[in-house]
Amino acid sequence: MNPLDRPVRRPLLAGALAAALLLTACGGDDSSDSSDASDVTVPAVECPPAPSSAPDSTVPDAIPDDYVGSIGPVDLCGNPLPELATDVIADDSAVGMTAPTVVGVDFAGDPVRIDPAQDGATMVVFLAHWCPHCNAEIPVLNELRDAGRLPDDLNIVAVSTAPNANGSNFPPGDWLVDMDWQWPAIADGVDIDEGSFLTAEAYGVSGFPFVVLVDGEGKVAARWSGESTADETIDRIATHLPA
Repeated sequence: MNPLDRPVRRPLLAGALAAALLLTACGGDDSSDSSDASDVTVPAVECPPAPSSAPDSTVPDAIPDDYVGSIGPVDLCGNPLPELATDVIADDSAVGMTAPTVVGVDFAGDPVRIDPAQDGATMVVFLAHWCPHCNAEIPVLNELRDAGRLPDDLNIVAVSTAPNANGSNFPPGDWLVDMDWQWPAIADGVDIDEGSFLTAEAYGVSGFPFVVLVDGEGKVAARWSGESTADETIDRIATHLPA
């Protein structure tokens, strides 16, 4: 797939994988970035439908042994979204932008893709195993699932990102099983040279949990960071992804 053309933005990963000491803004990020992604002009990228096969990329050899199995290969296509800088969904400059397509693998090594223009409206949920807000958010989503309150045609995909071998609930694959996450989940990739987690960077993640609603045309409908109640989540889906 075409490489992702990123503007300069605060890296999510500091140093090799001393990582996930990274984005410690679990639940939100109050830090500001001196660069303004909205001022960076990049050419539009036309992406072919994302394949259902495994990604072409591989995991960097420099990944420490502790992280093998927690970091995955990821292929991205499209322009990155600006980092979320507002709590008001209507003010988010990413709304209406085409979301990058993603091809990755789950923790069993099976391919998982994010391509709403091909597969239909999608809710992408970025999660970090060590984040207490993520540990509170998943049961809320499970409650909605078990109560049948989520739209039947809404695809839900997790991106497990920012793993920290020294953090709680490591490794993330086991954590998602323990948390009864039953939807597909991608093990996010890492670019050590740029200091970033690939999918999180591409979607403008600013804190955890981080949710992106993408409509059936592949356009961002809404993004938010931090915990949400069951009713808040349902209201946002109904408002921004109307049937």
